[in-house]
Amino acid sequence: MSIEQRFALLADTSDIRLSEAWSEFIALRTDAPVLYDHDQDLLIFVSVEQSEAVRLKLETYLQASLEILPLLLLPYTTNMRKEFTDYGFISHSNRIYGYADNLYLFTIHSPSSNAQPHQALEQMEEHLLASCSVNGQALYVTDHHSDELMLRIARAYQCSIETFHIK
Repeated sequence: MSIEQRFALLADTSDIRLSEAWSEFIALRTDAPVLYDHDQDLLIFVSVEQSEAVRLKLETYLQASLEILPLLLLPYTTNMRKEFTDYGFISHSNRIYGYADNLYLFTIHSPSSNAQPHQALEQMEEHLLASCSVNGQALYVTDHHSDELMLRIARAYQCSIETFHIK
């Protein structure tokens, strides 16, 4: 499985339960985009265009501001560390999402025979939020502020890291 982008709508206030508002709203509309997934406070769509279209209509309907939040849909096999809950969640449909703007995804490589990737990963472990396999390649997830730290740890063990980009 690959990692895919998704886009969620989030209410600016805790007074609104978006899943309930969506149920009421969709009963009145036949032209609304298909909801991909949801969580208590989030409506999740496949594209930013769908999110934007729903945002404009729901803001008028609810008389409240909504925010579009970029997400990453992670594989079901993702190994989440306990700190992951500050950076993502498991949806109503048991899908794993991370808040895209807060995550740094990377792979580690061993370009030379002197490389010590296991030792590098051992030291990185305390900073990792999650890990998974994408197309047979190990992928690691950490806070977006930890990119330089991961690079320094990799270099100390003669390894390199490559930032993972969503296609």
